[in-house]
Amino acid sequence: MRIAIANAKGGVAKTTSSIYIASVIVSRGGMAVVYDADPQSSASLWAAAAEQTADPLTFDVLPANQATLRHLASDPDPDEWAIIDAPPQGPALDLAIKAADFVIVPASDSPMDLQQAWSTLDMARMSTPAALLLVKAERSTKAFRDTMDALIAMDTPRFDTIVPKAQTYKRSLGTNPHQLGEYRDLVTELQQIAGKQG
Repeated sequence: MRIAIANAKGGVAKTTSSIYIASVIVSRGGMAVVYDADPQSSASLWAAAAEQTADPLTFDVLPANQATLRHLASDPDPDEWAIIDAPPQGPALDLAIKAADFVIVPASDSPMDLQQAWSTLDMARMSTPAALLLVKAERSTKAFRDTMDALIAMDTPRFDTIVPKAQTYKRSLGTNPHQLGEYRDLVTELQQIAGKQG
């Protein structure tokens, strides 16, 4: 299955989600590759930092340009979970979305993030099934409650999984994550989606 993780806004755990999803898939015996199509190369930098430790990532992180994304679209590996850390804009974003079987749009519980997420979600759904993933969520806040109300009111396609704002995720940057938390539930949802698409 090919999954693009896309949002035009930065700082919404796009790379963190890519790394964690791949980690869960591998922990369950699957094969995953993260394709780093973001010009900031955050996923590649994460992998390089982990490589300097005694506990590197358990999957490949490969740089991805437009040619890579076209190849993914035309000749996918049926045994591989391809996780595309998409760029924020431009032709490569369009290619990442079109190459994917499903698009995840991560967003935090802030009005600005939500507006950008809706825009990305609408664009993605023109060609590919997509859903919003709420990240960095603080359930006890009014912002979280307002966000949930807005998502329900707009009938926004979203995952049941909600990833909280947690030090565990913040501290994992540049490491091979072992406490996979809510991303286990997210991958279970993705596996159910893959089963329906298959």
